[in-house]
Amino acid sequence: MSSCRLAIIADDLSGALDTAAPFAARGADARVVISLEALAKTLDTWQGQLPEVIAVNTESRHLPADEAASRVTEAVRLLKRAHPQQWFKKVDSTLRGQVVAECRALREALSLPLLLAPAVPAQGRTVRDAEVWVDGQLLAGTVYQQDALSVPIMGPIDRAFAASGLPLERYRPGPGMQLPNEDCIADAASDEELASLYERLVSTNDVRTLAGAAGLATAIAQRCFGSPNASYRSLSGVTSLLYAVGSRSPRAAEQLQQLCKNFPNVAVIEACMDVPANDYALSTCVVVPGAEVGRTASEVAKAMAAQVAAITFTWNGIEESLLFLTGGDIAMAVLSRQGVSYISVEAEWSPGVALGVMDGDWRRRVITKAGGFGDQQLLVRLQQQLGLQRE
Repeated sequence: MSSCRLAIIADDLSGALDTAAPFAARGADARVVISLEALAKTLDTWQGQLPEVIAVNTESRHLPADEAASRVTEAVRLLKRAHPQQWFKKVDSTLRGQVVAECRALREALSLPLLLAPAVPAQGRTVRDAEVWVDGQLLAGTVYQQDALSVPIMGPIDRAFAASGLPLERYRPGPGMQLPNEDCIADAASDEELASLYERLVSTNDVRTLAGAAGLATAIAQRCFGSPNASYRSLSGVTSLLYAVGSRSPRAAEQLQQLCKNFPNVAVIEACMDVPANDYALSTCVVVPGAEVGRTASEVAKAMAAQVAAITFTWNGIEESLLFLTGGDIAMAVLSRQGVSYISVEAEWSPGVALGVMDGDWRRRVITKAGGFGDQQLLVRLQQQLGLQRE
């Protein structure tokens, strides 16, 4: 069996995809297995022709710490069949989920010192004095600290790790500053600092357990595969487009608002309403949760997936379709309902926004992004590129 160059373990689907995207953008064969349960069978399906980058979604962001850690350990056990040269624990750039437990699990499974660098400067996420800042504001003062499902780490990151029994030394980039030999947390305010950080590891043959977000992933991709140069298959053949906007992020809401403002004829369908979804036969539409009162997050995701499935059922026979999914839980629910096992990532359509195909079928294309990523005009640009309107 051939080996892969990088194995990525992520706690949600959008994170797995946006971490794999920089590698695809540079010509690497990068594929994302949408669930831990699908991993063993998918590896068998590839029959020894493994991609250079394999990412897996452990679906563990909202689990208790011990369960999340157990799923990371199981992912390592399965992925060792692919003999990856480097391991990467994808963490949320705003530190939601079981960041400490999952990083510890990977570090213990590999017996290699941990280097944690969660900054994504291109999306306004930086790390200073071992704390995350979002668009110049300390994480604790942002809307991310209000996430009811997954409260992020508050205060210095090293303090949270030390409380779990894994102390991290702080690393501040600068002239003459040497990386600590032991487990550490790296500050970073720019992509250049992340690139320099990874270059230092490579030049000194310093083998570590790496943990971070799309920022560090991009630095690794740049060093291993060079500058972005891979062109993706044109979207001009897409005849049906569905936006499933389930993220509660204010940025996702702004993007949807701009889409509706610029394209008022695009239908917006509320998934939680009591109207039969199969009444719709649209070439372009938006599905949103709608009235969520009295429903759990899981129930909302299930309703979104059902509505998407009913609409896409009317697409049978078309040459090429595109799903745009924002919000990891929604993306997972939708793709599971569609029976998808993995996504071959084509490119990074926009920073932090992955474009791919479902189960290798070029007629079924998909774009995913984390809710807080992208500028306000992101959906407007996609709509303009495709030139689709409601029938």
